[in-house]
Amino acid sequence: MKKIVLIVLLIIVLAILAFAIYMGAFSSVVIEEREEGPFTFVYREMNGNDMKQVAEITVALNTLLGERGIARRKPLDIFFPDGRAEIGFAIEGALPGQITGLSDQAKVREIPAQRCMVARFPWRNTLSFIVGYLKVDPALTNYRTEHGYSRVEAYSLDDGDTIVYMQPVSRHK
Repeated sequence: MKKIVLIVLLIIVLAILAFAIYMGAFSSVVIEEREEGPFTFVYREMNGNDMKQVAEITVALNTLLGERGIARRKPLDIFFPDGRAEIGFAIEGALPGQITGLSDQAKVREIPAQRCMVARFPWRNTLSFIVGYLKVDPALTNYRTEHGYSRVEAYSLDDGDTIVYMQPVSRHK
């Protein structure tokens, strides 16, 4: 009986380990500095980091942009150090008529091209955002500290099979 329990426990541990490897939990985080943007950003504001609210905003905006015929869009979320967030989409190739009139349902702004610390993490499923954050945020924090950069907003861009984490480079003043 003990042998069967040990075998079952071993199988469970191996399955958890395999899943963690698949999710990227043991992959190294490589940070590089490069230009990112510009982005046309369609978003809604929220306070905190309630993932249910993030999902609700993302679904609603995705539907809205689809109804407007805006096909080239990638989820982009911006989290500020003070707890505010902007949840939305980076859009490309939208005609002015597709964007006008969104102001009653969403905000639109241009995010200029800027030098950023950038790390990529594999997208496997919605859990990837959590695993990615737990892996990437400490690496970005260490990199920022080592280079004397200020704590600024953090961007998370869903780019197909990759999540791109970005933080603008800003020196302490």
